[in-house]
Amino acid sequence: MDASFQIPGPYHAPGTIAERLLTLKEAAEAVGAKYWQIQRLALRGHIPTYTPYNSRPLVKLSEVVAYIDSSRQGGA
Repeated sequence: MDASFQIPGPYHAPGTIAERLLTLKEAAEAVGAKYWQIQRLALRGHIPTYTPYNSRPLVKLSEVVAYIDSSRQGGA
């Protein structure tokens, strides 16, 4: 994947930066996960999906990363 995506930083208010919607496959590649893992999160409602114009489900990279960070256990 050659495109770079900017994850909103801590000083950005939610919704102030236009963020590209990714397919589940693109999101999986961006975070280094398997497609079916992202698909399962979306189907269970753990990450929100967007279906503009009645198309396939799309996700925001920042929301996928936020879910992964919120489920982190242990560590420093």
